[in-house]
Amino acid sequence: MAVTISIGSGKGGTGKTMILCNLALLLAKKGLKVCLVDLDIGGADAHLLFGLFEPKFSLTDFLTRRVESMDDALHTFYSFNGLQLLPGTGSTLQTANMTYQEKQRLLKGLSSLDADVVLIDVGAGTSYHSLDFFMYADVQICVTMPEPTSIMDFYNFLQLATIRKVLGSFLSNSQVSLLLKKQNFSSLSDVFALAENTEEGAREKAQQALHGFNPLLIINRNTENGKVNKAKLKKLVAKYLGIDIPSLGEIPEDLAINEALRAYMPVCELLPDAPSAVALMNIADKVEKIIELFQHYSNQPDIIERD
Repeated sequence: MAVTISIGSGKGGTGKTMILCNLALLLAKKGLKVCLVDLDIGGADAHLLFGLFEPKFSLTDFLTRRVESMDDALHTFYSFNGLQLLPGTGSTLQTANMTYQEKQRLLKGLSSLDADVVLIDVGAGTSYHSLDFFMYADVQICVTMPEPTSIMDFYNFLQLATIRKVLGSFLSNSQVSLLLKKQNFSSLSDVFALAENTEEGAREKAQQALHGFNPLLIINRNTENGKVNKAKLKKLVAKYLGIDIPSLGEIPEDLAINEALRAYMPVCELLPDAPSAVALMNIADKVEKIIELFQHYSNQPDIIERD
């Protein structure tokens, strides 16, 4: 079974697609069978970073059943160590108004992919599609930049993701679930309070749903004059969201990334000695170890419980 890793952010322009494309290539170079799935609905462009301008098939073809199997819509980059890509789709009524059944078919297709690791690029922001695709994965990665607005968007994204996680912990036909789904929440504490008022012990159950949810943090475009106070951010998230956000790494501001984007190539391939490429390689080493742990424990259900 493939290990699934999603990457999300609270706003566009954080570089999450660039990061994921480079990670996909680096993991493929390590000998892993990698499939990159672009679920950035309306803003899909991962294929461009590999110089693929007109994919033969895309996510739309799978959703419209032009192809029945997700495997039939995959593009294989033989020049990039056999990396496979499911190109995304632009803003269409088919994708923007994806039904529950279509979303379930999509997720089922993801689970059937023949790969060691499936990397999922979800859309920026806090739409239901983005949050659901983000939470679907075994491992979640968040990307932010050292700017106040980016940090605020990141925190908002993370808060809504935890709310979505908590709401999904209750049976769909339970009294708590029926009540919670009728509300719009802006904070996790509101969810806990209403759940407990509805059913005694619901707060504890909701808090338990967050156990094991520890999204990994990548800070992109880091500079000496604009560093994130990671300790303060971790403390804030732990206090108000009740989760930990381990650091996966920092990527420095680097003109080499712009050069690679203009060349339609991952920076790790075009300029492997660039500071950003070295940082991405270090992150890929950590991700490889995480994948190995999941692969090891996936055959021991009594030790680890997968969502």
